[in-house]
Amino acid sequence: MNKTLLASVLLSALFSSTTFAAEELSTENSAYTPSEPLVLEPVVAIPENGLSPIEDEVPKFDDTMHYFVGLTGGMADLSLDVNVGSDKLQSPDASGLFGADIGFYTAGGKGRIYYSYQKMSGESDHNDKKAIDTDVSLHLISADYIFRADKTINPFIGAHVGYMIADSKGDGYGSYKQSGELLGVQAGVAWRMSDHFTAEMGARHSATQSKEQEAWSGSNTKSELNSITSFYMSANYRF
Repeated sequence: MNKTLLASVLLSALFSSTTFAAEELSTENSAYTPSEPLVLEPVVAIPENGLSPIEDEVPKFDDTMHYFVGLTGGMADLSLDVNVGSDKLQSPDASGLFGADIGFYTAGGKGRIYYSYQKMSGESDHNDKKAIDTDVSLHLISADYIFRADKTINPFIGAHVGYMIADSKGDGYGSYKQSGELLGVQAGVAWRMSDHFTAEMGARHSATQSKEQEAWSGSNTKSELNSITSFYMSANYRF
C-alpha cells in the first residue's frame, strides 16, 4: 500500500514538472515568430553639443560680433562723358580694380558693416587713339544683409554710401579732378569655407551725385563721371 502511494506521488510530481516546462516553451515561442522580421537599428553616437557629425562640420557664427578683413579684385566699367569742343570721346573700356575691406559681422552672422577702399583706371579714345587716362579712387561704407546665415552658401544684398575722387589727364587735353559723393547698391554670394575664411563674388553699382559737366583747366575739354559698375571677387578672414 505504501509502495503504491509513493509511486503515485512520484508520477504526479513528474507530470506537473513536464507540464510547466511545456508551458514555458510555448510562452517563449509566442514572443517571437519567424513571420516577424528582425530589424537591426544602427547605433549613432551623438556629440555633447547635440549636433550630428554632418551638421557639426558646417561653419557656424556664434552670438558675438566678429571683425574681418578682405582683399578684392575684379573689373570696373566707368560711365564717363568727355567732350572736346564738339567732339565726344569714347567711354573708357572696362578696367581692372583692386581694393581692401575691413569691418564686422553682426551677432549670428546675418549682417555686416564695412569700409572699402577701391582703385581703378580707364582709358578714353579720340579718333581711335588713346587720349585720356582716368584714375578713380573710392571710399565706401557698406551694409549687407546675409541670407541663410546658418548655411555654407550665403547670398547677400546691400547698399553703400561713399566718396569718389577721379583724376583725368591727357596730352593736349589738359587735366581735371572730379570728386563727390556716391550712392549705390551691391549683391552677391559668399562661400564660408571655414570658421575664419570666406570667398565671395558680386556686383556693385555706384552713382555719382554730379549734375553737369565741368570744364578742364587749360583746354576746351569738359567731362563728367556718372556711375561705376564693378564685378568683383573677394577673400575675407574673420577674427
